[in-house]
Amino acid sequence: MKERLKKILVILSESKGPVKGKDLAEMLGVSRQIIVQDISVLKTKGHKIFSTRDGYILEKKKDFIRKMIAVKHSEDEIYDELLKVVKAGGKVIDVIVEHPLYGEINGRLDIATLDDVAKFMALMKSSNATPLLKLSGGVHIHTIEAPNKEVMEKILEALKDYLLEVKK
Repeated sequence: MKERLKKILVILSESKGPVKGKDLAEMLGVSRQIIVQDISVLKTKGHKIFSTRDGYILEKKKDFIRKMIAVKHSEDEIYDELLKVVKAGGKVIDVIVEHPLYGEINGRLDIATLDDVAKFMALMKSSNATPLLKLSGGVHIHTIEAPNKEVMEKILEALKDYLLEVKK
């Protein structure tokens, strides 16, 4: 098992994008359920592994700036919001809403390209899923990532009509 955990970390760290659990299982000759268990073990050991709709991602150490921003807008403005971040050179890591019954609800997004925006919007439309912002009257939080201070300032300027608060 120890060797398999190391192999999973190597595969995820060398990957340029998400790796599906099914693919990990095939590469390592185990079941998908074993991969789910191994990922849980790795998470408890402190490895920052995220499950996304496209597979597993290991957070890599990089030089970047992250800020949490509180925003408010309608469902019709989701595309515009995501487009502004990406066109300014940033990445939308996640979305968080505060729910009166369940507390904080977090959804991993990882939207960094125009293609990511298009895929997300297509999935939102085809799935008929309710966006999290609908649970909170349009108010939600995003973790935004930028390669440097200048790009972060450009992102915040682009989002000024939606911004409620910026946290470090």
